[in-house]
Amino acid sequence: MIAVWLFTISALVAGLGILFAFKRLMKGLTYRIKRNEFHYKGLQKDQIRFFIQIALIEAIPIFLIILGFTFMEEADTSIISLVFPLLIILAVIIYSLIEIKKAKGEVVAEAEKLNPQEQSYVRSLSLIGYMTILGIPILAIVAIFLM
Repeated sequence: MIAVWLFTISALVAGLGILFAFKRLMKGLTYRIKRNEFHYKGLQKDQIRFFIQIALIEAIPIFLIILGFTFMEEADTSIISLVFPLLIILAVIIYSLIEIKKAKGEVVAEAEKLNPQEQSYVRSLSLIGYMTILGIPILAIVAIFLM
C-alpha cells in the first residue's frame, strides 16, 4: 500500500510542479509578444530555463517512483484500495490538460500578430508542455496497474 501512495505523490508533485513551470513559460511568452520582444535568443533562454526547472522538479518524483518499486512486493492490495489514488492521479491529469489548454489559448490569442513560423513555435511549446507534464502521472498509473 505504501508503493501506491508513493506513486500518487510522485504524480502530484511532477504534474503540478511542471504545470507551474509551464504556465510561467507561457506568461513569459505572452509578455514578450505584448512588448514586441519575440526573438529567438530570448525564447531559447526561456526554454532552457524551463527544461532546467523540469529537471529539478522531476528529481523528487523519480526518486519516489524508484522507492515505490522497492516497496511493491511487500503488500497485497485490493482493487478498492487502488481506486482513490487512481482518481487523484486522473484529477491531476485532467486539471493539467485544462490548464495547458487555457495557457495555450492565451498565448495563441496574442500570437496572431506573429508570423506563421513563430506561431508554430508556440504550438510546439504547448505539445512539449503536454508531454512533460503527463509523463510521470501516466508512469504512476502504469505502476499502480502492475500491482
